[in-house]
Amino acid sequence: MQEKLKQLELLVSQVLARQKELQGENTALKAKLRSLEDGVEKLKAVESELKDVKEWKRNTQTALKRLAARLDKEIAKAQEEEKKIV
Repeated sequence: MQEKLKQLELLVSQVLARQKELQGENTALKAKLRSLEDGVEKLKAVESELKDVKEWKRNTQTALKRLAARLDKEIAKAQEEEKKIV
């Protein structure tokens, strides 16, 4: 009976040690999860910002193309007028 009691105490001791170890791992994993969640939030913010920048780039390129076309027209018009003068 005494031997079984010692075995039981040993098992309880081992279980408590393992439980403490697992609690430490759990805490570390929770911290890692929080860190990853923060990373995901930052990634979402960067993706949103990238989308805005791409839209701005597209709009700016369109405006620049229109401006270049108008400038080309004005240059051609000025050259035609210059030919008429000469």
